[in-house]
Amino acid sequence: MDLSDKMRKTLLLAFAVETLSSTWCLKIHGWTPLFSVLYLLSGLAIATTLLRLPELRLPALVKRPWTSASMQRNVIVVGLTALALYSWCLYWFDELPIDITNADMLPIIKVMCERFLAGQHSHVYDPIPSIWHGAQPIYLPAMWLPFAPAVYLGMDMRWTAIAGLLFAFGAFIFLYRRSNGQLSFYLGVLAFLLFWWIVADNTPGIVSVSEEGVVIGYYVLLVLALVSGKPWLTGIAISLCMLSRYALVGWIPAYILWLVLEKRTKQLSVISLTGVLCFVLIFLVPVGGVTFIRLLHLPQDYIAFAGRVWKDSPDTFSTAPGLAWFFGRNGTAILHGLLIFFSFTLPIAFTVYAVRRGLRNVPVAGLKLGLVVFYCFIDVPYLYLFYTSSFVSLIILALALRESATGRVR
Repeated sequence: MDLSDKMRKTLLLAFAVETLSSTWCLKIHGWTPLFSVLYLLSGLAIATTLLRLPELRLPALVKRPWTSASMQRNVIVVGLTALALYSWCLYWFDELPIDITNADMLPIIKVMCERFLAGQHSHVYDPIPSIWHGAQPIYLPAMWLPFAPAVYLGMDMRWTAIAGLLFAFGAFIFLYRRSNGQLSFYLGVLAFLLFWWIVADNTPGIVSVSEEGVVIGYYVLLVLALVSGKPWLTGIAISLCMLSRYALVGWIPAYILWLVLEKRTKQLSVISLTGVLCFVLIFLVPVGGVTFIRLLHLPQDYIAFAGRVWKDSPDTFSTAPGLAWFFGRNGTAILHGLLIFFSFTLPIAFTVYAVRRGLRNVPVAGLKLGLVVFYCFIDVPYLYLFYTSSFVSLIILALALRESATGRVR
């Protein structure tokens, strides 16, 4: 058996463990700590195995792709997926209306959008008296700005998050290759299990009460951008991720280091310039520099916030595959310190090792490593947070299994 085939099987096995550990296995009462460890180890396995696979590439577009039978099948499957997603959304939207008694994320974002649309740009991040006697908005602009059109039009704002979710599943469908034997079949099964968990079972609340579909869409775009090799698209995707859910913050220095070590200074310049422009357009123009300074101080409150969650909702720590449960209520400060330390040091060490050994797929593998570390060591492991990393894995697997044993793109 070719080494690449062995690595692909290892990659698929690790993804199976990661997927089951963060979805259906969580229904086994009392076993979540075990699945938390398995989730961490499987994510690390995906990152390290990826280094030994042929370079990931996006499939080349054929002339007149709309006439291709595979393209037509993919469009039909995406359409059916959208229809299933729409049907389940109608059910969950009716079952769980947007209300702070269900979850406060979307109500807070709605107020932020209303303030922005009313021209109160400097007050978007002021406390909200009507929510928990003065809830402090913390969401970054790339998180809440996409919801503004829905709020303006009077639509259910959750459709914005669903659009991000559909983009992620759609990207997988277009990359998925059924002709790669059993591996592709098992990948399809795992993708269906993930879809059904998120959309039909709705245990994590991504469809009904969460904004996370937007973040998932951004991170899937980032994986596609990295594989495409287009620096301007990578710069945009990094900016959208960083200005929504900054789980990749520890990966960015490692990625810059990789560009320097690989002597890709032109790409670094384009990515940096694009990032600066996006920061100005997405952050400074809508809400101003003063708000940026205010938000820089928010991480100081995370430990205190975790303490309140331990007091009010301790089940949060025993129902998600994070490591916070092992540290307990009194170990949050230690956990937070490890989160910061590992988030920055591990991706850099990983990148240096991979470059010295001449390994491949370093940026995407490093991103996966950074996400696994960030979410496993996060102070408050809300379950819906973990699926951004799952979708990154899903796209990685779809790309990896398109490769034949010789590394040629099918």
